[in-house]
Amino acid sequence: MSSHSIHPAFDHVRLATLSDLPRIATVAAAGFFHSPTFQFQRPYYAQFVEDTLSSYWKEYHQEIQDAAVVVLVVEDLWDDSEHDSAYEALRTSPSYCARNGSQGRVVVGVCSIDLKPGSWRIGRFQPQINEELLQLYSAPNGLIRDMSPVAIKIYGEATAPAKAKYLAGNMRLSTLAVHPAYWQRGHATRLVSWCTSLADMDDVPIGVSAAPMGAAVAAKAGFEERETVRIRRSEVPAVPVPPNDAMVGDVELWIAIRPPSHSPSDSGTVSSESPVGDLKP
Repeated sequence: MSSHSIHPAFDHVRLATLSDLPRIATVAAAGFFHSPTFQFQRPYYAQFVEDTLSSYWKEYHQEIQDAAVVVLVVEDLWDDSEHDSAYEALRTSPSYCARNGSQGRVVVGVCSIDLKPGSWRIGRFQPQINEELLQLYSAPNGLIRDMSPVAIKIYGEATAPAKAKYLAGNMRLSTLAVHPAYWQRGHATRLVSWCTSLADMDDVPIGVSAAPMGAAVAAKAGFEERETVRIRRSEVPAVPVPPNDAMVGDVELWIAIRPPSHSPSDSGTVSSESPVGDLKP
């Protein structure tokens, strides 16, 4: 069978739609919070949680429309105690989206994949979208007061060379987040396996840039380190420190490539016990 007629089975995962955005924003904020990169870039998250949610909403709103991007979600039965696993500012926010699914199921994980430039698959994974839907599900606001412009600039300058060297021109697992209440249930496994299976079908490498927790997940899926970029907090005193000092640490970005595999079983080797919440560009 020609690889041009197939894609990996949507086994417990599905393509994201615009109606998923309120829940995706909540899941992304809850998951990415545990990344040192989040703490570094968003030191004002406690004061401006609505901006955090809106920024993730806007990001995935754009990616769902992008013909060169695939956005996947995974669902699970809703856990009515999931708020306990979210950071305080998020769980008390009126914009926290607890339910968006049917029959008790909710989105608990999300990932996005940048297709290889020029791929024949570009434009084949977008849902039906019209201008009315785009407006209906547009982000609540465009503010980013939770972020530090200084930190964003430092992070971009530090990581851009390695990204350009190893990731440019490749398919890329761009983002991956799972709500902490649903860690250790195999959701990261399902999302990452779909991505690596797609790369294997096209016989192309797939790249990733991940913080430590996400790097552990990616390594088990066959990604091989090319470079680790480090930003030492002690060397950037101009960046504000978030209120929870215990979460603050040096920022590490793991750049890795997974060569294509011709063994289907290889794409399912991610440990289902691995939490994930910090795979981010």
